[in-house]
Amino acid sequence: MNHFSASAVRKAEPLIEIKSTDIAKKAKRTWKRQFLSVVILMLVAALSIPVLVGWAGNLWIDQKKLDHVEQLASGAYVKLDEMPDYVWQSFVSIEDHRFWKHHGVDFVAFARAIWTDVQAGSYVQGGSTITMQLARNLFLTQDKTVMRKAKEIAIAYQLEQRYSKKELLEMYLNVIYFGHGRNGIGSASQLYFGKEMNGTGSTAISLGEAAILASLPKAPETYSPLNNWQKAKQRQAVVLRRMVELGVITQAQKQQAQTGTVATERTLTPAS
Repeated sequence: MNHFSASAVRKAEPLIEIKSTDIAKKAKRTWKRQFLSVVILMLVAALSIPVLVGWAGNLWIDQKKLDHVEQLASGAYVKLDEMPDYVWQSFVSIEDHRFWKHHGVDFVAFARAIWTDVQAGSYVQGGSTITMQLARNLFLTQDKTVMRKAKEIAIAYQLEQRYSKKELLEMYLNVIYFGHGRNGIGSASQLYFGKEMNGTGSTAISLGEAAILASLPKAPETYSPLNNWQKAKQRQAVVLRRMVELGVITQAQKQQAQTGTVATERTLTPAS
């Protein structure tokens, strides 16, 4: 009897091993299916987000305001080709040096800004690209809220789908606020230096003057050379140093721009 029982046990052992193997294989197949499902969901989400953001951006764009800016392009509007390269380069260098590479949002700068804000416990940096700043100036308020930032991102993404980088940069330079009631780089150049953007020779905007103009979007009234010449020069130095770091200008050009004569228009006239 004992002999029979031992034989039965020995015969049953392979069956147990087979069942264990089947369970392991089944579990492995289940894990693979679950993993594949997660990957597919992630891919669908990644593909859907741009579509949703673009859709939201369309909703928040005021077409009348956009049409107005496009109409300006055929009138009192300064084209990139009409200004020295170092003018627009100074803005790109200090405001958004990855402007030509991103699609409206610089996620590296945005993440860094969030981390800085978290550490400071307040809204210190916004991480806004030039396109995001354009979106804010055209369609939104200056309120520092999460919803406004979400709208800014969505509109920027949509603008990047509609316009070339050159067109976006031109629009930005022609609509942003420069202080003292003046919008647009042409108006700002006349206000601060009494010069036209397409001037030549002694009437041309210098590198030093361009760096002062590029310093203004951050805080127009604070860095206005008409309000505080010392702060304006300090901010100018920051812009020029950044241009050197990015290889846009040389150290010698930086020194010359900082020490060169910058004659500001000291009498403020009402904006037209």
